[in-house]
Amino acid sequence: MKYLIYIMCTTTLLSLYSCNDEVSKTFESKPVAMARMNEIVAIADKDMWEGPMQDTFNFYFQSAYPIMPTPEPMFDVRHFTPAQLDGESLRKELRTYVVLADLNDTESRTTKMLRRDLGEERFLKAKQDSEFCTSVGKDKWARNQILIYLFANGEKALSKVIRDNYPAVAKRVRLHDIDQLDASIYVLKSENPGLMNKIEEDFGFTMRIPGDFTNVKPEEENFMWLRKDAKKMLMNIVIQKFPYTSENQLTNENIIKLRDEYGKRHVSSSAEGSYMVTNPVDLPTYDYTYEIDGQYVKEIRGIWEMENDFLGGPYASYVILNKGANELIFVDTFILGPGQDKRDEMMQLEYIVKSAKLSDNIAETK
Repeated sequence: MKYLIYIMCTTTLLSLYSCNDEVSKTFESKPVAMARMNEIVAIADKDMWEGPMQDTFNFYFQSAYPIMPTPEPMFDVRHFTPAQLDGESLRKELRTYVVLADLNDTESRTTKMLRRDLGEERFLKAKQDSEFCTSVGKDKWARNQILIYLFANGEKALSKVIRDNYPAVAKRVRLHDIDQLDASIYVLKSENPGLMNKIEEDFGFTMRIPGDFTNVKPEEENFMWLRKDAKKMLMNIVIQKFPYTSENQLTNENIIKLRDEYGKRHVSSSAEGSYMVTNPVDLPTYDYTYEIDGQYVKEIRGIWEMENDFLGGPYASYVILNKGANELIFVDTFILGPGQDKRDEMMQLEYIVKSAKLSDNIAETK
C-alpha cells in the first residue's frame, strides 16, 4: 500500500475545513501548546482503545513513511484517556489531538467531553445524521492547539469513520505542523542568500536554502552539491540542469539514471571503489506527479546504496519541467545517517525543494 506524503483532498476534507474553529473556546492566560511535529495524541476511553480501535487507528496513522531503510511511521501516536488528561495538566498542553467517541456510549467520558464541546444541538444531530461524523476545534486548552473529533454510533461505525477520514485528517495535521516545520529549518540559521543567488544565476530558479548548508562541489559547471552536517547525519541536495528533448526524460528509469551517473562520479565512502547507486530492482520505488510553482514535477522515492560498502539511506529525486526555458531541473535529495531516524529530515528536504520558484515567475510577481 502506498501512503502519499501529500494526500489528495477528499470530500471529507471539505467537511473538516468547513467546521474549523466551530468548537474553539476562549480562555485567559492559556499556555502555548508544545510537542514535536508529526505527533498525534489519541483521546479515547481505555476499554475502547485497548480493543480493535487501537489497531484500526494505528494501521492508518502509523503507516510507513515512504520510504526508509528501516520503517518509520507517518505519525508518532500517543494515547490518553480523559481521566489521564484531567490528572496531569501538561497533557492538555500538547499541539494535536484526535478525539474518538462512540455516540452510543453515553456514559463514556470521551463522549461526554464531545457532547460538551459540540453543544447539545449538534450532538443530537450527530446521533441522527451518520454523515456528520467529524469536527475541528482549536485552542481548547492551549494556544496553537488543534483537536479533530471523529465520532459515530458504535465502534464498528467509528472504525469506518477513521478509515474514510484518514486522508483529510492527515492533511489537516500536516498543515497545522507547517509553521513548526519551517521553524525547524530556518529559525536558527535563517537563509543563505549567497547560495540562493548562485542557484538562480546558474539554474534559473531559486529555493529557500538554509544558512547551515554549504556548497561542497563549487568547481563543476552545471552541478551543485549542497550539504548540511547535521547531528549524526548528512543531509544532501544535488542540483543539475538538462535540455528538455522528450517525455522519455521523465520516466523513472531516466531519473534513476541521472542520479546514478552523478553518484558514480561524485559520491563515495572511505571504502576503495565505492560509489552511490540506486537499486530499483530489489528495493521499492514510489513515484508521484504534481506541480511546483505551476510547473510539472515528477518525483521518485527509494533507497540508495553504496557499491562496495555497506552504507545506504533514503532519497527523493525531483524533475521540474521548465517549459519556458525548455529545460529540466533535476534536484536530488538524500540522507546518510546510520542508525538514526530520518523521517523529519526527509520532510525538511522536501519542504526546501518545494519552495522552488522559477526565475521567470519571480520576475512576474515583482
